[in-house]
Amino acid sequence: MSDFGKNLANLRKQRTLTQLELANLLDVQPRMVGRWEQGASRPHFDYVVKLAQFFEVSIDYLVFGEQGQKLPAFEIRNKRLMELCKQVDALHKEDQEVICHFLELAIKQNRST
Repeated sequence: MSDFGKNLANLRKQRTLTQLELANLLDVQPRMVGRWEQGASRPHFDYVVKLAQFFEVSIDYLVFGEQGQKLPAFEIRNKRLMELCKQVDALHKEDQEVICHFLELAIKQNRST
């Protein structure tokens, strides 16, 4: 098992996720998560980024372990906003971009008033 595979397995287990649950979150086949953890294959960089974001660690931490640094968790205190963020995160990238653009406009308009 590679350092990446060990680190991924440890992070997944810390979150009490199964390989199937993590695969569903990433929209990959469950066997891919197992292959990554075993070091039998390496994920595309896009998946490494998604994994680092999901587990709130740097890519360096995910790939190298203790040599990297754990990023501080970002907390959203408004429960409704947190639920909406989770739902937006599950949308297609194009839809996410539309929502981000709308939010940027709303924030900009709010600052100017």
